[in-house]
Amino acid sequence: MSLLIGVAIITASLFFVVSTLNRQNSEDRSEYRQSLIWYTAQLVVEYQDLIHALNKMIVHDGASEHTQEVTARFDILWSRAMRLGEGEAGQELVRVDGSVPLMGELEAVLRAADPLMSAIASGDVLAARKLRSDFAALQATIDSFRSAVYRLQLDAASRQRAALQRTVNLVLALIVGLLVAGVSMGLLLLRDRSRLMRLQAQLERRVAERTSELAQANADLLAANERLTQFNNLASHDLKEPVRKITVFSDLLLEGVANKDRETIDYAANVMKASAGRAKTLISNLLNYSAASDRELSREAVPLAQLVERVRDSLSELIRENGAEVVLRDSDAVLSGDAVFLEQLFQNLIGNAIKFRHPDRPPVVEVLAERLGTGATAAIVIRDNGIGFDMQHKAQVFEPFRRLHSRDRYAGTGMGLAICQAIARRHGWDIDAVSEPGRGSDFRIDFMPGVARLPNMVEAAE
Repeated sequence: MSLLIGVAIITASLFFVVSTLNRQNSEDRSEYRQSLIWYTAQLVVEYQDLIHALNKMIVHDGASEHTQEVTARFDILWSRAMRLGEGEAGQELVRVDGSVPLMGELEAVLRAADPLMSAIASGDVLAARKLRSDFAALQATIDSFRSAVYRLQLDAASRQRAALQRTVNLVLALIVGLLVAGVSMGLLLLRDRSRLMRLQAQLERRVAERTSELAQANADLLAANERLTQFNNLASHDLKEPVRKITVFSDLLLEGVANKDRETIDYAANVMKASAGRAKTLISNLLNYSAASDRELSREAVPLAQLVERVRDSLSELIRENGAEVVLRDSDAVLSGDAVFLEQLFQNLIGNAIKFRHPDRPPVVEVLAERLGTGATAAIVIRDNGIGFDMQHKAQVFEPFRRLHSRDRYAGTGMGLAICQAIARRHGWDIDAVSEPGRGSDFRIDFMPGVARLPNMVEAAE
């Protein structure tokens, strides 16, 4: 009877977890929040395009091609302004602080400017100057409105993030509950007192370990922010997998306890432990991804040699096990960025280079620096001689939870390079990869995207 009650509790708990995760997915309004920002951005772009067209017309003394552009831009801005309050997102914009003055002022300027358009169409520069002056006076109001919409979006995202955190906290609590239920049923089914005491001690120790790990993961998860909502569906799927596995193997654990089969008990417990560990790793990577996307940066000068040495220390066991060599080619380079994020970025890239090693040769990881003519570090290249990958999969390499190889062959959650990209973007950098199967990969961090490079820069780095 107690066994049936326990199975019913586990089944009901799992159903509640899945239902909660599905409900959380259905409540995701990130696309709606983004539409508010899209409405505002489109209005600002059309406004700026009209000012720019007026400037070109004035500079070119009313040339016909520029008067036509002014007329077209004016018509587009007129159409967008008159429809700004339409639809669900438009009604939300009407309630934003500063929207009513903006709409009123913008409509007034547009209606006052309408009579000038015939003169502007004929190339009247004075009319163009008058129109530009009238629209330029709206800049402060538009900036205030745009800031108010952005604050609205941040508030909505914060509420969504809090809901996601509550859902994941519930999942963690129920995982602990499942483990405790498994221990309790095992104790009820054991008849031999000496084996009962030994098994009880083992299970209690495992529960304590899992509870401690999940409590730490839960504390870390409280720092996650709105970036987690962008891939809520993927995270939910990956969190369901260890929960399902724990549920399945709890039944196997009960069967082993009933049959007094120590081998089955150990096997089931180990699988449940690995599943809980995978859940913890996934949550930790989600936190790193969220922190890399949102945490305030503390920029400072970080010597590359010192950074690489810290990463060598962190990966010392992995380096020793694989007989790897990490070579720094420019010991004088200095980077500017958040020291904690920089260490995580280099540790992920160098760790991946060692993990995805070629089976026929020891890993060699080179750290190269590209310099500007002033001596400033423009880019860093992490080069390895590992297994590489086909460039047709390049777009997938930096996607969260994306794996190019099976989990059985190379362990991991598929979040390492996604975290690297988030750190790079947080600093305003670019990160890219070039690879060839069987020969290795180059991961390049560009600290100055868009800045022209010297022709001999790469050769000097090599």
